[in-house]
Amino acid sequence: MLLRKDGLDVIAIPQPSHAWLSGQMARAWGNRRFAAPMPYDEVCLAAGQHDIGWLDWEMRPALDAESGLPQEFFHVPPKLHIALWREGVRRARVFGRYPALLVSLHADTIYAQYFNFDEASVEDAEAVRAFLDEQHRFQARTAASMRADPKLAEQASPEAITHNRLLIAALDRMSLEICWGVKEEIKIPNVPTVRGETTELRMQPRGEGLVLDPWPFRTASVAVRAEGKRLRGRFATESDLHRALDEAEAALVTAVLQKA
Repeated sequence: MLLRKDGLDVIAIPQPSHAWLSGQMARAWGNRRFAAPMPYDEVCLAAGQHDIGWLDWEMRPALDAESGLPQEFFHVPPKLHIALWREGVRRARVFGRYPALLVSLHADTIYAQYFNFDEASVEDAEAVRAFLDEQHRFQARTAASMRADPKLAEQASPEAITHNRLLIAALDRMSLEICWGVKEEIKIPNVPTVRGETTELRMQPRGEGLVLDPWPFRTASVAVRAEGKRLRGRFATESDLHRALDEAEAALVTAVLQKA
């Protein structure tokens, strides 16, 4: 879950809904400076489904006893987090090799950026290393399989895969910030452009919209949305939380992205 404060209420946004917002941006991505997703359908699908492993979890999220709210995704214990990402890669394979490869690479990216091996317990660190070794083997097999396929060989080159990995990471970060609510300038590094280059993208609020610089989309503005549940109050038990989520009012989170 992502939690967005809205006055005294909290909007709980499931991971798959945040990923859906990523997919919306992926479909609009591309201009002279920023290469459009390629292969288009597969990359957009991966962007929109990169959190598919969280589907069952989000239907009955754990309660954070300290906050009285759904447990946020970055507080999920490592072993469970690994299981969710392993399930995500397994489910993504139903769509095909390319989406599954990008979901696996995104899990790899997340652990590289956010998991601190020095501060983790020995048990957790070993579990993460084992998971990453497993994913690296899967990635190598899958990439080799696609490069042997004349229809996918060019799009499965190391350069193309690296570009798409960075694109999924950028879209994920942008979507997270939009769902949380952008209150000040956000800087997103390593956004792929063209010819193997990257740039820093800045996003900041202006009026009713969000301004992006440099502009990565093919149209003058892009409207995106995710849907969550409005929660009022705090909860003492998971059954209370789950009942509240089942009965909660739907809450749209929207944003209009504009050129600087």
